[in-house]
Amino acid sequence: GGDGAGEYCLEELQRCRVTLLSSSRALWLRNLTGCTVLAAPVAGAVYVSDCADCTLVLGCRQLRVHTSNGCSFYLHAASNPIIEGCDALSFAPYPPLPPSLPGALEAAGLRADANLWDRVDDFHWIKAQQSPHWAVLPEARRIAEFDWTRP
Repeated sequence: GGDGAGEYCLEELQRCRVTLLSSSRALWLRNLTGCTVLAAPVAGAVYVSDCADCTLVLGCRQLRVHTSNGCSFYLHAASNPIIEGCDALSFAPYPPLPPSLPGALEAAGLRADANLWDRVDDFHWIKAQQSPHWAVLPEARRIAEFDWTRP
């Protein structure tokens, strides 16, 4: 995946920490419980399904989340994130990348000044009011810094 041409899938993991330092074209996260995933920016989409109580640090063009609960997303997204059949999700902006990943956002076709992390579309809440299924993670509860060197 170093050239951004690969695709990754993480599935059926419990209480794991995964750090993906190579970019990819797409990323699938399926059936993760209590995991932390730090991922270098993805040139395409990230698909999350059936995840619970995870911390997910993701940069992508598109994020789609299905049937997941209690997850915190630290996100850089070029389009509105989409959730469906989810509950108790929280969103915060993607953290600064480490010096070991220079130009990773740009290499994935993402612009640092165009992040739609908080423009979540909930397909199970088509109303003008804020969806009860997600919220902005308050700054006081955000993780201040992520260690990208730890596996």
